[in-house]
Amino acid sequence: MSRLDSSGQFQLGADKFKWSVKHYGGEVAVNTHVRGISARVCLAGETTRELVIEFDARDYPPKRPAAPAQLAIRIQEFTAKAIDAGWRPDSRGKPFYLVADPLPR
Repeated sequence: MSRLDSSGQFQLGADKFKWSVKHYGGEVAVNTHVRGISARVCLAGETTRELVIEFDARDYPPKRPAAPAQLAIRIQEFTAKAIDAGWRPDSRGKPFYLVADPLPR
């Protein structure tokens, strides 16, 4: 099985967003836990503050995703949650980080 799609676009309300995989899972992070996939999201066609969504390593094992289309759906879902949490996609500045809730086991 191939890796996940590494980028895409979606519409949320009146805004069009683009996303891409920032890194694939399997790397060991500074605090010694195994990192999952992270994705970056920003307004399409503009240079604005990016959103970084970090997913649990168990949700998307490295190189062998159980449901590749699911990642794009979850990115849309957590982009909406980030906006509710205070991310302003039209602003500038440091990235806004959001840790995604893990998939139910």
